Amino acid sequence: MTEIDKKWFFQKLDERQKSVRGLARHLSIDPSAASRMLSGTRRMKMEEANQIALFLGVSLSDVINHAGVSVEPDGTPTRILLAAVINEAGSVERLKEPRPLPQAVIDRAKAAVRDFVEGQVIAAQVRAASGPLSIWDDAVILFGHTDEVETAAIGVLSICRTRGGDQIMAKVERARKTGEARIQTASGATEETLLDTATPVLAVIP
Repeated sequence: MTEIDKKWFFQKLDERQKSVRGLARHLSIDPSAASRMLSGTRRMKMEEANQIALFLGVSLSDVINHAGVSVEPDGTPTRILLAAVINEAGSVERLKEPRPLPQAVIDRAKAAVRDFVEGQVIAAQVRAASGPLSIWDDAVILFGHTDEVETAAIGVLSICRTRGGDQIMAKVERARKTGEARIQTASGATEETLLDTATPVLAVIP
């Protein structure tokens, strides 16, 4: 059964003075199917997620997040969506709307992270026409969500968030529990910084 934030969906329906029956009509499905979908016993397809976002006047990412699971175009659950891009300096920039990945990339990504069972996997695409990261241009970087500097991130390439709010891809050379860290940036430079979070890169899909 899908873990869905049923309360959130019904709250949005109530705020906009809409009903499950009205949503069902919008989706061209029967009301019982709409009710099962909102309760998590029926899988939500990507097109349905798009239509629900339009019906509720919210973003697609909000619908996906509160549905509790990422979805592929055919409705098969996946934990992986393209949610960010990484530029030539190694800066990670979140996309306004998460995007589904091509099926071939999803298959390779699932194989690469099949042993990762701790939460949702996030995908970021490298867009670097020049610089050290240009060898990875168009590659997809996979990493997990975290709220801390993970021990596994020390000594390896990781996705880090600094105290200033910047998210970057860098190698964490050392890190203290109080946040002080030494990192090696994409340019090869070594910097002292304060980290809020860091999680290791799980895989690189060329």
